[in-house]
Amino acid sequence: ARLMGATREEMDAALKEIVLPHLRSLGFKGSLPHLHRLRGAAADLLTFQFRSDGGAFVIELGRVAAGGFNFHGRHIPLKQSKTSYLAERHRLGSELRVNYGDHWFELRSGAALAVAHQVCAELDRPELWDFIDTMAVLGEAG
Repeated sequence: ARLMGATREEMDAALKEIVLPHLRSLGFKGSLPHLHRLRGAAADLLTFQFRSDGGAFVIELGRVAAGGFNFHGRHIPLKQSKTSYLAERHRLGSELRVNYGDHWFELRSGAALAVAHQVCAELDRPELWDFIDTMAVLGEAG
């Protein structure tokens, strides 16, 4: 039985139509689900993770060194970096604390566009990026 939410296809379309161009306007490169942007001496990582039933997703954020980082003896360049490597992550929409909160964007029926706009509103909060700046940068010397 299909859940009473937006379909995963509807959500993917809304993310591509609304959220991706918004992320591009903020300087993010890459493609869904893993994006990155250089900012200062480090890079912001942003990863979309869908729940297995497709009815909700989280967006995780974190920071890595612009030149990438070493992971178990292997160098991971920025373009292959994912938030799953990070010790410190933040879930978009949660309280601004490291590794705290479990905010899911739920796909309610016919609401894919509304959810996409909600994501954009969260990304536009200046305090979000001020907080991200306080997080550990994986691979940074020091």
